[in-house]
Amino acid sequence: MARVLTILQAEPERLWRSREIAVLLGDVTLVATYRQLARWTERGKIKRVRTGRYAAITQIPNPLRDQRKR
Repeated sequence: MARVLTILQAEPERLWRSREIAVLLGDVTLVATYRQLARWTERGKIKRVRTGRYAAITQIPNPLRDQRKR
């Protein structure tokens, strides 16, 4: 998982194809890559942008809330 996150975070704007990820990993099959990407998407580790395209989840900081009582 660390290797995939490193790949996705290297270019956070890019929509990676599952086949590209499998090729970069080198030691896993395309089917195994599909399964792992689906699991990690369900767990919220990465996001599926559309069929077969994945991207890193970018952290959006929460804006500060007005803490004063009204």
